[in-house]
Amino acid sequence: MQMSENWFVDAPWAQLLCSTKIPADTLQRFITMSDEVLDVADGLGNTSVIPSSWEISPEKFQEHDVLSYTMEMVSKYMNTMLSNGNVKQNMDNVISDGPHTQWNSRIITAWIVSQKEDDYLPVHAHNQVTADHQFAKISGVMYLKLPKQMERKLDETSLKTGKDGQIAFTGMGDADPLQTTSLYNIQPEIGWFYIFPSTLNHQVYPFKGEGERRGISFNVDFMSKEQLEKLQKLQG
Repeated sequence: MQMSENWFVDAPWAQLLCSTKIPADTLQRFITMSDEVLDVADGLGNTSVIPSSWEISPEKFQEHDVLSYTMEMVSKYMNTMLSNGNVKQNMDNVISDGPHTQWNSRIITAWIVSQKEDDYLPVHAHNQVTADHQFAKISGVMYLKLPKQMERKLDETSLKTGKDGQIAFTGMGDADPLQTTSLYNIQPEIGWFYIFPSTLNHQVYPFKGEGERRGISFNVDFMSKEQLEKLQKLQG
């Protein structure tokens, strides 16, 4: 794929993690949406997991005028993925009804995560398989609020060992110990948006002190024009 002028990168043996900085006005709409969901929920989220989570309906994205931006970034991720080596040709072969000429995507699940002191998320992935269909194919996470103590500059050791609410992605790399790695720690920053395959394992470390580490996570499914046309014919 072309990363910049006269600079190309092909890595079809690696899962791609893409990131972008959310524009300030759009970020504020995401924050307002999350505030509204938490206020209506009156603090009662999914307490079976720690940190607690609050579901967001896709209609909320539309209502707060953030759906088009979210799907634009998902489309940008898909275009990047499809331009990576021979990934497009591989998808045409492994996904039925190819070759595929156009991909359509939709949010299937979305939720707010409000992390407090000592909360953490163990290693997990978001892929959901039902009746041999993987519904969650692309996932995203964006950061809306952080405790003040997490905004300080970190040293190299902190990034390696995972501290203060960092998110750590565990990929399928590390085949070459010099040029690849299976672990990528990221210090969250307000307004940063990460998009990745739903099969990519990740975890969140706890932090100490007051404050809230708030983010929005979501899962996306996609289907090609050809698959949709076949489904519509079957449904009659």
